[in-house]
Amino acid sequence: MRMIYIIFAVLVLKTYQNDGNVLSIEKTIAGSQSKQLSGRKGLTFIKWDHLVPYGIDLVGCRDWYNPNGFNCDPYRGDTDCNEQRTVLCAKIDNSPRPPYLVLGNGAAMPAAFYVGWTLGHISTTLPVAGSSFRNRAAVDAYCAQYFGTGWRVATFHDGKFIRNMNGTTYAGESWTTNASRMEIGGWSYYAFGNVRNDVRSWVHITDQPANCWSS
Repeated sequence: MRMIYIIFAVLVLKTYQNDGNVLSIEKTIAGSQSKQLSGRKGLTFIKWDHLVPYGIDLVGCRDWYNPNGFNCDPYRGDTDCNEQRTVLCAKIDNSPRPPYLVLGNGAAMPAAFYVGWTLGHISTTLPVAGSSFRNRAAVDAYCAQYFGTGWRVATFHDGKFIRNMNGTTYAGESWTTNASRMEIGGWSYYAFGNVRNDVRSWVHITDQPANCWSS
């Protein structure tokens, strides 16, 4: 019996290196249990455009350039949490909106709602199972570990818009001076970056149960 206790104690103290994170065995075991019990789906975005003149990406629910594009599901999640996807991370630094064009007529909301500005940058991690994270704080910490202080998981509603913004209208200094008129957008948005476009990325949504982790 004593030998069993010693072996168990050694296992508890041992750590594992996983995707750049040092995890205790307790966390590793908990993560394995969450995968077995999951059955959940999480929300994902994909990059579907990059505007070279401004160095910005358009990321969102669907790649509309692909006629067979995959739709996200911000209400129930769209991707099995046990699958490995990159995490879309964001750093909001109040960068003013570049003068990109807002095309189309919109739908339930004005066109600008669907192509808002994040006020910052995005980047992606290496692929990881969504079920690896217990809560949003853990995903935020994962982004910060990859990219530094101020980085956190990107969200469905990170895009901000001002009604009638388009091109140079409400861009640059004009965007900043009219900050009080900003509204929250959704479904897709622009940000500084040039992330990969060959894989969908985990994102967080605050007001729907479509995450692999708790809020």
